[in-house]
Order: sequence, then structure tokens, then C-alpha cells
Amino acid sequence: AVFCVSQFVKKQFLSGITIKNENVHVLYNGVDEKLKQFPVKNKEVLFVGRLVYEKGAKLYADAVKSIAHDCPEWNFGLLGSSEIGYNKDKKDYAEKVIKTLNSMGSQARVYGFKNQRFVKQKMKSASIIVIPSLCEEAFGLVAAEAMSNGMAIIASKVGGIPEIIQDNGILIENINVSKLKNSLIDIINNEQKRELLQKKAWLNFIHTSKKSSQLLDKFRKTIIK
Repeated sequence: AVFCVSQFVKKQFLSGITIKNENVHVLYNGVDEKLKQFPVKNKEVLFVGRLVYEKGAKLYADAVKSIAHDCPEWNFGLLGSSEIGYNKDKKDYAEKVIKTLNSMGSQARVYGFKNQRFVKQKMKSASIIVIPSLCEEAFGLVAAEAMSNGMAIIASKVGGIPEIIQDNGILIENINVSKLKNSLIDIINNEQKRELLQKKAWLNFIHTSKKSSQLLDKFRKTIIK
């Protein structure tokens, strides 16, 4: 049997294959159970991920810089670092992202690389997460983690991300700075819409590690037979 982490990956895997494919299955990744109570949210927007072009980190930095002056009560966080190992182009890109955010002054929060416990705590307290991927993500782990922590999500409509978020967040096709800026302003200024997106994400989160393990066990029993 072959397991794919999303329907998107399964479709890509089977592209051009005409033989029977009943042994190709989708098994979504799982993350921790959602919080038992909806958390108190601060006025903070987050980017979580590697500071590389594929993740759209500079796109995020440019978008939040353009709106920060009009949102003085809000902070804008950057959680992550460039890839492990030295690569001059990627290092330069990450430095530009950090420089752009730091130019916003006291509203910027550049956290750097942190452990999973810190990331989870920030997701629990922040209001909005931006996932502006420019590559076709296989699954969208950050999106699943954000849903489990009740965050309002703005994300690129690419790869497997839409399968995770569905209609529980804002999906942007052909994302750019202008589209991201408009979506951010919309939910920053509209508290009712923001809270609705947060609650929908939290209540409709289904991709737990427990569910993933149970489904894998089910597949194993079927395969062994």
C-alpha cells in the first residue's frame, strides 16, 4: 500500500498512472488534540515557518509593514529562521525579511527559531496566522496546528492546504501583497468576523494524531488480511 498525506499528493502521485490504484490511500498527518477550552486571544498576527521564498515570508513582512501604522494596537510576529546549513541566497532572503519586520519598530516581534512548546503557546495566544506559501504544500501542518489553537487563518490556496482549512479560514488564490494586505485589514477591523473564523477553526479541527493513528491501524488490518 502507498499512503499520501493529502488528496493533492495522491492526485500528483497517480498522475499518468492508468493501472488500478485501490492500494493508494490518503492518511492525513495528525497534530495534538485541540485545546479543551477556547483560549484568550491577544492582538497579534503570526507567521510560523522557515524564512524562505517558498514559504512567502517576505510577502508576509511586506504586507504587515504596509498596515502596521493603521493598526497601532496590534503586534506582528515572525517565528522561524532560514534553513539549516549555509546558503547565501537563502540567508540574504531571511535577513531582508527580518530587516523589513524590524523597521516597524515596537510592533514587530522577531522570535527566531523556537521549540515546539513556545510555538504552541504563541499559537494559543495570537489571534491571526498567515500562511502565504508560494509552493504547493503537501499537507499544511502549520494550518492544522493553528486550527487546533483557535486561530483565524489566512492562507494561500495551494497544494494540500485547502483540504485542511476548507471553509474555516480565508484562502487566497494567486496570493500577493495586495491581496494579503486586504484580507488582514478585513479581519483586523472586523472583530465579529475574526472571532467567527477563530471559533470555526477550533470547532471544526479534526486532524488529531489520535485519529491519524486509528486510521493507520485500520489500514494495517485491511492490508494484513
